[in-house]
Amino acid sequence: MVPDNYTLYLKAQVLYLALKTLNESGHENVYKAVERPLQLAQTAAVLEILHGLLGLVRSPITATLPQISSRLYVTWGILWSFPQTQNHILVSSLVISWSLTEIIRYSFFGMKEALGFAPSWLLWLRYKLSFCSQDGYGSD
Repeated sequence: MVPDNYTLYLKAQVLYLALKTLNESGHENVYKAVERPLQLAQTAAVLEILHGLLGLVRSPITATLPQISSRLYVTWGILWSFPQTQNHILVSSLVISWSLTEIIRYSFFGMKEALGFAPSWLLWLRYKLSFCSQDGYGSD
């Protein structure tokens, strides 16, 4: 789906900008570098809920809704609402872990949809790194 491809692009952009900024100027500047694509990606993820409700994807709403809701809360309710939180070191690990797990997840489903299967290494990554997507390495 086009929105999912766009969201994947945004998450890849967030990962790239976070790693680049972390390397070049430290964790204090990561949020400012990723703010807009992070907000867009997390807000666009609401479409996953809609897709689940409409039966366009097989993802269970009971798993998708809490994850997306919590990420929206952290993105808009905390990071955007309280600027003093934006330069904390855990923001870097949060956006990196969210991006990594979502890139793997979207790639897994994209390959499965396009090819009818996903490589075993991608399946392994998806489930072995799932702890990142659940708690952002403890960042959220």
